[in-house]
Amino acid sequence: MSAPRRADTQAGRALVTGASRGIGKAIAEALVREGWEVTGTCRSPRRLAARDRIEGVRYLALDLAKEKDAAAVARAAGEIDLLVNNAGESPIGPAEEMPVRKMRQHFDINFFGPVALLQGILPGMRKRRRGLVIFIGSIRGEAPSPFSSIYSASKAATRAFTECLRLELMGTGVKAAVVVPWYVRTSLPQERFIAKKSPYARALESVSKARERTIANAPDPSVVADVVLRLARSRDPAPVTIVGRPLATFFARHAPRKLVGQASARYTGMRPL
Repeated sequence: MSAPRRADTQAGRALVTGASRGIGKAIAEALVREGWEVTGTCRSPRRLAARDRIEGVRYLALDLAKEKDAAAVARAAGEIDLLVNNAGESPIGPAEEMPVRKMRQHFDINFFGPVALLQGILPGMRKRRRGLVIFIGSIRGEAPSPFSSIYSASKAATRAFTECLRLELMGTGVKAAVVVPWYVRTSLPQERFIAKKSPYARALESVSKARERTIANAPDPSVVADVVLRLARSRDPAPVTIVGRPLATFFARHAPRKLVGQASARYTGMRPL
């Protein structure tokens, strides 16, 4: 079985969340070029500028913080051969100071919302005995990063969930995979949460500047789109694919965690309080 291809070997129907910019837009563009019928989501298609629209993509409104939105998109999308759960947000701030309500909202957007969408799409895939589900993770779910505790936790949860899902789907004809990018040059929203006169202010500013410099010099989102295409063509896609920096990836996954944490602190420009 060549998930998620149709019997006539032509590309099938794909659903890509967060398709209005960044990684999601690059993935949607790449799929259209390959002949896929693509449905993309964003929070407000009506407000999407003409320059951000991709010819051939049908857009649906989706707010991942609202479970009913996920169910509505799953119904409207119809039969889907490839689901790419990409949309998300990346709040930054001290774990001590970030409101718990914001943490819950973030998990709704980055984890529970995508899972709800999956639950609406997966029954059709199983019935047709074909399909591929791809979650877009982050290297920050693999290695610690200061002031990204909630984002990192949501991406670590995404990876663990996807690997478990892959095992549950064995023998169904449906595959699951997670793509884990290092930094790419994209405009993922990063809302700041920090208290007035916070003792973390100097360190947070240092980390934010280091992040901005890294993103400015990072590769284009198309590197992630290329991996998604490769997985979509594969008869047996890898469960986890990390995009970029193979030596650093090996270090992050296999070195003692104390060393990984120290390296991350230096890499992000962390300074003592």
